[in-house]
Amino acid sequence: MKTLWFIFLAWCSTPSTGFDLGPIIRTAQCRSQCLKQHTADGSCDNLWDTEYKQEHSCKTCWQYCETLENQWEKTRTICEGDQYLHCPACQTACNYRQTRIEEKYLPSMLPTPEKAPVVLDRFDVAVMMRNVRDQWRIVGYFPGETRPELRQDTWIIVATENGMKHYSWQEWVPKLESLKKGFFYEATVSWKDVDAQIRRQKSLEKTRANDRLRQVFLEIYGEKVLAEWKSQEFIRISKEVFRRFFFKGGKDDFEVDNAPPKVYNDRIREEASRETKKESYVVSWQPETGGLKGNQVTDSNSAQISLLPGTKYLVRIASNEGPGSFPIEVDTRLDPEEATNMQRAVQQLFIWEIYVACASILFFVIALILAMICGKSKTVRCERV
Repeated sequence: MKTLWFIFLAWCSTPSTGFDLGPIIRTAQCRSQCLKQHTADGSCDNLWDTEYKQEHSCKTCWQYCETLENQWEKTRTICEGDQYLHCPACQTACNYRQTRIEEKYLPSMLPTPEKAPVVLDRFDVAVMMRNVRDQWRIVGYFPGETRPELRQDTWIIVATENGMKHYSWQEWVPKLESLKKGFFYEATVSWKDVDAQIRRQKSLEKTRANDRLRQVFLEIYGEKVLAEWKSQEFIRISKEVFRRFFFKGGKDDFEVDNAPPKVYNDRIREEASRETKKESYVVSWQPETGGLKGNQVTDSNSAQISLLPGTKYLVRIASNEGPGSFPIEVDTRLDPEEATNMQRAVQQLFIWEIYVACASILFFVIALILAMICGKSKTVRCERV
């Protein structure tokens, strides 16, 4: 019964608008085939070195994958005639182009994002994208041996042998507003502070970068500057400037709320632009141990979902305009105290059931004996007559 209900609940609805990752993913998958067919270690370097025929074939295949995907009508002759027959790189790219499934691939169809560091196998292909003015733009494609670094405002999508995975620098999560018990658990989740979470993450990243800079300068110049400052030979550095540069300040040094007016105005404009831009979200939930996945599409920044009892779920917000959120845990299992109380109640109920069953059996036996006695007495009377 649970399975049938969950199948009915786990409906998937995809909005007609969104950022199509299809061409990007197909190009990455094609280039993964290039690495498998034309390299031994997943490296596609040395394009201009004619001594390395293997790498040259890989790089040619690498280039043809994007050309055939985006300019098929103009370049389809690559897959025909003598050029195709005598070009192993062409054959690899053309075979993928002719057998691939062309379909729209929205960001909400990706699995849960992962955090840095980026882990790649040698035949994986990573696509790095950067958020520029609320638009994701391709930085480049990287073979598995390169392993790009996840930096601020970047998003890395990876084509692997087992499917797709992705890494997001924007580590925001939804909030569980309420969880109402019942035959089904009603969970209300919201994501009203996404921009605030991202700003906080950028502020922390800036703090860490400044701390690393302080540490480097302190290790290289700290002792010398301190000695000169104490000897009053280097009087142009005031005590306050020295303290603020070489030593970490208070917790509000990099607080976004204390930003200058220009940053504040930029923030206001950013929030206003996000309000005018209508974006749809997909609330996605799945048992922690795996299984059927449920989706619910919404245009607001909150949603209510129904969950089966006795299960621990991972709930995240997917977006068709970017990587989406990381998951939160929503547990519909009983807590230890409730489980203990229920177990005691069941045990007490079980004892009473035993008592009632024994009493019923005893009553049935007595009734049967009385019936037999009455039957014998009637038989004796009939014989006397």
